[in-house]
Amino acid sequence: MQMKRSYTELIQRLRSVERSSPLVEIRGIGSFEIGGLEYELYRVDLKAREPGPIRVCISAGMHGDEPASVEAMAQFLEKNARNESLLRTFSFVIFPCDNPSGYELDTRENASGVDLNREFNTPHPAREVEILMAAVDGLKFDHVYELHEDVDSYGFYLYELAMEPSLSVGADIVRAVSMARYPINIEECIEGLGAHCGVIAPGIRRMRKRKLPKAVYMSRLGAPHIITMETPGRALPIEDRVEMQLMGLAVALEKAGAR
Repeated sequence: MQMKRSYTELIQRLRSVERSSPLVEIRGIGSFEIGGLEYELYRVDLKAREPGPIRVCISAGMHGDEPASVEAMAQFLEKNARNESLLRTFSFVIFPCDNPSGYELDTRENASGVDLNREFNTPHPAREVEILMAAVDGLKFDHVYELHEDVDSYGFYLYELAMEPSLSVGADIVRAVSMARYPINIEECIEGLGAHCGVIAPGIRRMRKRKLPKAVYMSRLGAPHIITMETPGRALPIEDRVEMQLMGLAVALEKAGAR
């Protein structure tokens, strides 16, 4: 298959941000070979010299045909690389692209045809997932934000797992996106789950124990609040989808910082 975009160029872009700011650190977390090519997965730390007390994890690029998630992550990092005001409140661990081979091929699955977002907590996961699980082992986060796209959706929606009702901000995010005149998916059933005004809030106890999406896996590791944002992957230009992701992050962080 022909490559549609370059993972190497993405990492070079992030390295440029690292060189521009002492608050950004990029480190490799594991390498693997797939499709005859060698890849490295990375973790990006964004934090002040005295890290903010609210710990946030941001992940992008789990599915390679969801490029707005990776672009939103990169723009978030570029915008906040020197934002000491933000970093007095928050410290960030960012996984910039969970599926490098799929990102390059513009496929949901990796180059071996595996949907990585069904591989968490399995006996023999794909190498990418094995690396990611090891990378979050022992880490504690207050909030986890997963950036995704839905190529079949006409509008924005999100999943929210909140261990306490007071943590819920999904409706606030959807409201902000709607007020910016972006479409919202208002179906009562999305991806087989009940939804209300663009928010899916499934009960964690009802979910399966194996073959997990990353968001559910993070919840099982103890993260009390997880949001997965889904922009309409084909219905709007990528610039609009990126703007929706960044808007969602801004609202989520504003609410988290106000508690």
